[in-house]
Amino acid sequence: MDFDLPQYLAERKAWVEEKLESVLPKADGATPDVLAAAMAHALKAGGKRLRPILCMAAAESVGAEPRSVLTAAAAVELLHNYTLVHDDLPCMDNDTLRRGQPTVWKQYGETVAVLAGDALLTLAFGVLAEQPEIRPGTAAALAKELAAAAGSGGVIGGQVEDIRYAGSPSRPLVEYVFQHKCADLFRAACRIGGIAAGADAAQLSALSEYANRLGFAFQIQDDLLDAQQAKDDTKPELSCLDIMSAGQAYDWAQQHTDAAVAALSELPGDTRAMAAIAVRLMSRKI
Repeated sequence: MDFDLPQYLAERKAWVEEKLESVLPKADGATPDVLAAAMAHALKAGGKRLRPILCMAAAESVGAEPRSVLTAAAAVELLHNYTLVHDDLPCMDNDTLRRGQPTVWKQYGETVAVLAGDALLTLAFGVLAEQPEIRPGTAAALAKELAAAAGSGGVIGGQVEDIRYAGSPSRPLVEYVFQHKCADLFRAACRIGGIAAGADAAQLSALSEYANRLGFAFQIQDDLLDAQQAKDDTKPELSCLDIMSAGQAYDWAQQHTDAAVAALSELPGDTRAMAAIAVRLMSRKI
C-alpha cells in the first residue's frame, strides 16, 4: 500500500496545534494581555509544523509511539517560532508579512515582538522539561540538544553570519549559514525525538545525518523559490544562487535528499514518513 503522506501530515499537525494551544499562556493576569496576544499571533499565523512532525517521525523510526514525544515536539516548534519572530524584526530582515499575516513586530510593535520572541524561547525550555523521561538523564540531554541548536553555535550564530556577510558570499559562508540557520534545528528536532524515545548512539547518528541533509535540501529549495518570486526592490539576502547556478543548486539539493533517504536504512522502525517528506520537499509540495 502506498504511504499517505498528506493524511499523515494532517493528523500530526492537528496533534501539534492542540498541544501548542494547551501550553500558550493566557491573558489571565499572570501574563500581560498584549504579550499573550503577540505570542499567540506568532504561533497561529499558519505553518506546516514540519519540525515537530519530524520530531515525532524520528521517534517512530526507532520504534516508539509518536505521541509519546509530542511534548518535546511542541517545544521544538515554540523555539522555531521564536526564531521567526526575531528574524522578522526591523534590525534583522525587516519583514512586515509572514504567511500572509502581519509579522509580530508590525502588529504589536518592535519592543513587544522582541519580548514575545524571548517568551517563546523561554517557554520552549519549560515545555521541554515536561517531556516524560524514558530513563534518568533524558531531560538534561534534551535541554542540551535544544540549547545547542538555538545558541551561539547554532541558529543565533548562523543569523549573525548571515547578516554580517550577506553582501560578500562564499561557499564556506553559505554552508555555515545553511547549517546553523536551518539544518541545526532540523537535526535538533530529529535527535530530540530520538533521545526522548530512547534511541542509541548509532540511531542518533543516523537521525543526525538524515536531518542535516534534509535541512540543507530544504534551504536550497527555499533559495530557488525565493529567486522565482523575487521583485526588483527586494532586499538582497544571502543565497546559494550567489555562488552557483539554479541547475547546480537543484543538483546539490538532490544530492542531499538522496543522502538523507539513504541514512534511514540504519533505523529499525517505520521510516516511511521521513523518506516521503524528503522526497516531497524536492518538489516543495509540503
